[in-house]
Amino acid sequence: MRASRMNLATLREDPADAEIASHRLLMRGGFLHKSGAGLYLYGPLLQRVIDKISRIVVDEISRAGGLQITMPIMQEQALWEKSGRWATYQASRTMLTVRDRAGQTFGLAPTAEEVVTDYASHVITSHKQLPVCFFQQHTKFRDEIRPRFGLMRVKEFIMMDAYSFHASSESLDATYAQMRTAYQRTFKRMGLEAFAVEADSGAIGGSGSHEFMVAAAVGEDTILFNPQSGYAANVERAIGRVAAVGKVSMPATCTAVATPGHGHISEVVAFLNANGYVGITAAHCLKCVLFVAKSATAETTVAAFVRGDREINEVKLTNAITRLLGDAGPVLNLRPMQPDEVRAATGAEPGFAGAGEGLRVKFAIADKLTLAEAGPLVGGANKTDHHLVGFDLARDALPGLQWDELVTIRAGDGDPRSEGVLEEKRGIEVGHIFKLGTKYSEAMKAEFLGPDQKRHPFVMGCYGIGTSRVAAAAVEQHFDADGITWPVTIAPYEVVIVPAGKPGDVAVESAAEALYSELQQAGIDVVIDDRDAKPGVKFKDWDLIGIPFRIVCGRGVAEGKVECKPRGGENADVAMADAGATAIAWVRAQIAQRRAAADAC
Repeated sequence: MRASRMNLATLREDPADAEIASHRLLMRGGFLHKSGAGLYLYGPLLQRVIDKISRIVVDEISRAGGLQITMPIMQEQALWEKSGRWATYQASRTMLTVRDRAGQTFGLAPTAEEVVTDYASHVITSHKQLPVCFFQQHTKFRDEIRPRFGLMRVKEFIMMDAYSFHASSESLDATYAQMRTAYQRTFKRMGLEAFAVEADSGAIGGSGSHEFMVAAAVGEDTILFNPQSGYAANVERAIGRVAAVGKVSMPATCTAVATPGHGHISEVVAFLNANGYVGITAAHCLKCVLFVAKSATAETTVAAFVRGDREINEVKLTNAITRLLGDAGPVLNLRPMQPDEVRAATGAEPGFAGAGEGLRVKFAIADKLTLAEAGPLVGGANKTDHHLVGFDLARDALPGLQWDELVTIRAGDGDPRSEGVLEEKRGIEVGHIFKLGTKYSEAMKAEFLGPDQKRHPFVMGCYGIGTSRVAAAAVEQHFDADGITWPVTIAPYEVVIVPAGKPGDVAVESAAEALYSELQQAGIDVVIDDRDAKPGVKFKDWDLIGIPFRIVCGRGVAEGKVECKPRGGENADVAMADAGATAIAWVRAQIAQRRAAADAC
């Protein structure tokens, strides 16, 4: 490709709304154009990156047995009503919808379980056809509440989604393992440091799932892990061991103590220590947080309890409430109570809620990890300016208290698999795999004829990769002060040739053209910068854009030499006759290295 035909439009300054490196650099490099809130146009350079990412994804999912299809973006309401998810997605406002001229409503695909399950029910009739896996790479839509960070959180994106169908859970387990390996191979070939972590299944559902994370300082996800045991989980899912705290002297019976104007735990602890209850800490307190949980049909009041020095994990709490709601669930939204709602639920001002008499909520749930074996505690009295000292959950809590795991696990907590402790790092989710089981097939009556000549629901798996998000995640792992440093396997071009002689220097231009022709014939993705621009401008542009290998034809041409430089590496003077072979060997070695890393998975 000739740069003069590429309509390069680079920026020297960061866009005002760009907060993270990938957003800044993709905008500055001309890869991305903002069309609206959460809506982006992919420029020619980014399209080439996404095409390369897509080809690797297709290659590896096909290698794992996937069959590529294309499903409609517009999905009929009736299909989603069969699965029971239409009302849920409408209530959560996740799905965007359109109407045709006849007034029929369609959902714009946020995911495709319903469509593919319907397809499988028509094309798979016998256990002899199983297992089978269908996949596509297509546009998805989600009504993101707060689009931000460029391609990280958008309303329209490209995603690979695959769905496997099985006759048994054992068969699903085998494919799940194969797909996990396929994902590892995929990200290795792209040159990304990615790792699998245990994850919450969220709105997709199912019995188990893993997220694939790209390690990055700006990642929105917190990962807890122990490199010695191999345990790794998203903080939404993480389990661990929380150290117990020593007991302190408290009254043998639950005693109400006036704590005027002291509602926050830190204030209560300081007040009690100053008034004869020495040694009490936040860990000896019962933290109560009041919520309103919204499902498709109702709102439910909830009190959640955790040890006073810890935080409630709202994803775990959401799942706990969903289990309690049963058929009335799932929870679509969870929000803290407003002050007036707190007063109605406790009869007191905010800051004095507790698990005893006076609490009026649908569900009261205590964290079993930090509270199941806790000694006497300090808790709110459901009375303004009062707390209870010596409160025992088993003895003093109102009847009907539920127990579940609610605590947020954090760095320093014990590893659930070993005697070690958990560490923390940030990650960007780029893929997710789920064991769906029979959730969709049972609801949609999607069945096959088994060897026993009876009808059985498909056992299903689901697998997704955020193709367009991978491009942004790659930049977050590969950039420096000058711009992007693309891995060669997904770079828009592999080599750039920069003529840097004086205008009209025939020798320089001829050398550049000869190298350009040689690399093209060798199958290298090469661009020649034939623009009428100063060498410094060209160098800045290509460093910003991030082409992995650069050849500069300049003053050295007169002596039969050119400069070769890997992006971020050192310049080397190379004989003109050897420059093409040097670039070709470097590119092929980089690709082979990525392939070898994938083969080691």
